[in-house]
Amino acid sequence: MPDPHSLAFLRIPFDWLIALDYRPLHFAMQPYHHLVRILHILSMAAFFGGIGLLDLRLIGWRGTVPLREFAEHTLPWLYATFAVAVVSGVGLFLYNPVQVGSHAYFVPKLILIALGLGNALQFHRTSYLRALAVEGVLPTSARVAGAVSLALWTAVVICAALNVEAAPKVLLIR
Repeated sequence: MPDPHSLAFLRIPFDWLIALDYRPLHFAMQPYHHLVRILHILSMAAFFGGIGLLDLRLIGWRGTVPLREFAEHTLPWLYATFAVAVVSGVGLFLYNPVQVGSHAYFVPKLILIALGLGNALQFHRTSYLRALAVEGVLPTSARVAGAVSLALWTAVVICAALNVEAAPKVLLIR
């Protein structure tokens, strides 16, 4: 029976997932899997909290807080928590690539992460220094970058939450 999910075309080919499945790593990581999962969830939440605050500041919330000082304190936190989330996420994927890679929202989540990083890179290349120099209302490009970033990272968290639920084993049609 074909996959009824509308995002099925985005799935990683099953043969690739099987090729990535390395059982010795699975068994070595098994006693620590729950710790890696906890680390991933906490680092992801810490990153989302930090990026959410920065994006809200870019959009214009708390406009009295100078962006330069806020960014200087927030960016190292974002880099560190994102790095931990990526490393722990890769570990969780390699722990069981067939199961994790088969989730319907796994590839969309990866695409959204890439788009979020691309948005941040584009903002830093084009508008970041201009936004830091402004004392009052930030330029439209900074506000748009903040809104797009907030939307993308929220969608990443939504995809992660949707991946927890397995696809139904039986398709019930009325």
